[in-house]
Amino acid sequence: MPYSYPPTLDPVLNLEKPVKEWSITRILLLLGTPLVAGVLLVMTVSTYRISSHYLNRAYARNAHTRALAQAHELQQLLKDARYEIQNLARSDVSAQAIQKYMMDKPATKRNKYCEIAFHGTAPQDNYVLLNTGEKVWKVPDEQAAGVKFGAFTRRERIGGKIEDFVQIEQPVQAYYTSVPYLGSVENIEFSVIRLSTPVLDAEKRFRGYLTLSVDIIEIQRIMTTFSSRQSPLYIFPQEKEQVRSFFFDAAGWLICETGQAGNPHLKISIDDIRTGLQGDLGRPGFATAFRPNPQYEKYWAVVSAVQAGKDGEIGFANFLNDPSNTGGDHYLYYVPIRFQEEATGNPVILGGIGCIDTSFMLKASRYEVAMALGISWFVALLLTIAAFVYLNRRISNPLKRLASATEQIAMGDDAATLELAPLPKELRHLQHVINILLLQLQTARNETRIRQGLIFDEMQRQPVSLDALAENASSKESSRCAEKAFGIVGSSQAVRNLNAMIHKAAQVMADVLIIGETGTGKELTAEAIHRAGTRATGPFISINCGALDENLLMDALFGHVKGAFSEAKTDRKGAFLAASGGTLHLDEIGNASPKVQQSLLRALAARRIRPLGSDQDQPFDARVVAATNVDLLESARNGKFREDLYYRLAVITISTPPLRDRREDIPALVRSFMREHTRGTTPPDISRGALDKLLQHDWPGNIRELKNCITRAMTFAEGNLLLADHIEFGQNRAAGPASEPATAQGPAVQAKTPAGSRNGSSPEPLATTTPEGPQSPSAHTSSALPEAVLATLNPRQVKAWPSIAANGGTNRALYESAVGEEISVRTAQYDLQDLVNKGLLKKTGKGPSSRYVVAGRTP
Repeated sequence: MPYSYPPTLDPVLNLEKPVKEWSITRILLLLGTPLVAGVLLVMTVSTYRISSHYLNRAYARNAHTRALAQAHELQQLLKDARYEIQNLARSDVSAQAIQKYMMDKPATKRNKYCEIAFHGTAPQDNYVLLNTGEKVWKVPDEQAAGVKFGAFTRRERIGGKIEDFVQIEQPVQAYYTSVPYLGSVENIEFSVIRLSTPVLDAEKRFRGYLTLSVDIIEIQRIMTTFSSRQSPLYIFPQEKEQVRSFFFDAAGWLICETGQAGNPHLKISIDDIRTGLQGDLGRPGFATAFRPNPQYEKYWAVVSAVQAGKDGEIGFANFLNDPSNTGGDHYLYYVPIRFQEEATGNPVILGGIGCIDTSFMLKASRYEVAMALGISWFVALLLTIAAFVYLNRRISNPLKRLASATEQIAMGDDAATLELAPLPKELRHLQHVINILLLQLQTARNETRIRQGLIFDEMQRQPVSLDALAENASSKESSRCAEKAFGIVGSSQAVRNLNAMIHKAAQVMADVLIIGETGTGKELTAEAIHRAGTRATGPFISINCGALDENLLMDALFGHVKGAFSEAKTDRKGAFLAASGGTLHLDEIGNASPKVQQSLLRALAARRIRPLGSDQDQPFDARVVAATNVDLLESARNGKFREDLYYRLAVITISTPPLRDRREDIPALVRSFMREHTRGTTPPDISRGALDKLLQHDWPGNIRELKNCITRAMTFAEGNLLLADHIEFGQNRAAGPASEPATAQGPAVQAKTPAGSRNGSSPEPLATTTPEGPQSPSAHTSSALPEAVLATLNPRQVKAWPSIAANGGTNRALYESAVGEEISVRTAQYDLQDLVNKGLLKKTGKGPSSRYVVAGRTP
């Protein structure tokens, strides 16, 4: 039987035809492939030799960089501790203040420090604080004095250096007994580095020394991190690297070494690094320290270099005495640890960091590079063959691509054309004809879309009847009854539930807590409770607890007697007494300070108050209705609000629904706001498109935002129809809560006449009462600011603003002079900061050089 060649290889391997007649595929396969393979082989060998050379240099530099990075992190840890102790020394150094300050810090930052001690000139000022992780514990004085190597043991001090000086001590171990830890009492040993600085009073008199102890476990954690996969310098898997770091003091004592990666409970130890070595174990103050014998000359050469402030590397025999690493490279990279005791002096050498590298990484890296280059060479050959297959398919695929692209364009809405290239001449002509057909198709689609758009626009411009929408939502009579009874517009289920809660709450004399987002009508709800109850004939007093500072709010609530302070010219009743027989509304109760909360709790519990400067308690007969837009229980859990005050206020809790939960009330609200804006005249109509735009908005500002939106649209709209283009959202949000008008909740106490007066007219505001005395509503007006912004300012700010605007800015002294009244420094600072919060002023400088510049001007 005759043999025959496989027919699939014959078209490619047939060499009978001349080279000029070969196909492109055959030329690339028989000539291009060997050429590419040879070039790639030369490049592979050259790349391997060059990469091996630079890999050797790079790996040595990386190991040295690891040691430098660890030293930098340790120095940064000590620098942060220096800043921390200086900050503590300049503030209140009492034990309670230090405890509160440390507990307010995040646990990751607080747990860097173990001890905080103050050794004052007066023995009764001495104290020692221990940080056990879960709390900062004050050590009893007799126990602190008896601790060996404790914070008071060494009193070798600074001499004539007082200011801006932080002394650092060598590592030491302190043992404390009976320390509360994790719910039990245990004996705890701390390994620390202590930093001490003098403490001066306001007259620069020496008060004593403040000591802050840095936990050496933090140093061990840094070294462990840089020897693990979490290292910032991580390049290769750390299992192939045998890298260990150790920390030693200036005298050559080994203090700690790298711990086990991933272990959250590290323990100070040098057991691994001293295995097989001879030397001294334990020095005074640090029982676990180890110092090798003088026979280890290279180690002591490293210590001498560190003492001189030098860093570098040194090669030596197996320092760790590990038989498994006898064939590896052995290098020790060392860097000194410096600490700046004085701001302008030379840093002291605390000790050094040593990084031992006994790995096979360089040799393993070369193997991996060679393997990678070999795989790359093989893959390149496969890609070359794959390219030949692509050339074969390139001839038959253009028709398929042309058909697929035509179908996509014809089924889509984009006015696109076929631009496939490169194509043969015949297919280019076909592509041109297809583009003509696609253009005609798109023209017909555009005409249809224009007609549909015109019809839709006409529908959106048609006016809608808000009265009809309100009637469809609920009966017209019931809606009017609700508005007449409580002044709350709407007939949704949420509003009906709110009206029912108001009616029930008004029938009893219990205190009420109103919870709701900003702009949901919390104050209107409070007034409704007042008007619907038996106290409707009494006064309704509203106090904004977030608009006044602590002293002004205490004075506004509880009043004062004549002579209670320098500005108390007459007696002042206060809001609790002024609201007797009526209702006291405490708005933004969640912003009250702890002192105000405590006073409110006492007043609500005893139903008696004591004005400032008085020795007698006075009973009050006022119903308290509080309001807030924050979660008071969450604030109580965070320590910002008293939980007992919350339960005292929340006898009855009413939630005001946000506008997004009662969208069916938007037509009725829009109708009410439009009638209010037109004031008796016929309000304009609203188009369907504008109403749809209002119904689709989320309303983060709730009813207040809706009212502002309608007012803005009616102000700038032309004609008797509000269109969708007239509705704009979010233009006034940049000003924030500080820019909201203070008509109902400003920095003053607003007294209103009781609802249901004899003439049936709406309530009128009485004189606005401030700590400086009664003010007329029209006093101190200024044309330099819009009325909406002017309404948010208190009388002092209104009076001083012309002078501030004329000078382009002010400071505290100039502001007091511009006000023209004897106001306290705290009041002036509060007014200026309030103007900064409102965006009218910008604060520059710090301390005595602080200046407040008009916003928009260059200071």
